[in-house]
Amino acid sequence: MAETSAANGTPIGGFTITRVFEAPRDLVFRAWTDPRQIAQWFGPVGVTTPLSTVSMDVRPGGVWQLRMIDDADGAQYPVTFTCREVVEPERLVLSARAPTGPGAVTGEALLTVTFAELGDRTEMTFHVSGLAVSKENAGLESGWSSSFERLAEHLTQVTITSSGAAR
Repeated sequence: MAETSAANGTPIGGFTITRVFEAPRDLVFRAWTDPRQIAQWFGPVGVTTPLSTVSMDVRPGGVWQLRMIDDADGAQYPVTFTCREVVEPERLVLSARAPTGPGAVTGEALLTVTFAELGDRTEMTFHVSGLAVSKENAGLESGWSSSFERLAEHLTQVTITSSGAAR
């Protein structure tokens, strides 16, 4: 259900995605905060995030920047996050702003990611709020869900490698 922004009357909304990953909480948290790992999974299927485009300052006030590139047509989607809160390995709070323009995500959103330990597994809750309700933002939830499918695959590889099994 959309709410109305007091600032300009634009409808705002959000969504929550909860996933359980077959990996310890420390590994899942690192997958979010290590540039080499972000480059392996960030973005929906069909999009690549080259390591050369990833810059991360993981501390309150720090800025993360990256550029997703569509594998089919080469379209580029730069994204900037500002860290508001970092509680390792429990919680990340980021504000996200994407550039405006045709087909671009509009506005600024608050992303809260929590990591709950479930033995050798981790429950990640990803919540987005403050999102302008627009046709450009309509696919964000499915895009993030696709990205988290890639994260699950990445964590499987990281877990196999860190346990000393085949690489």
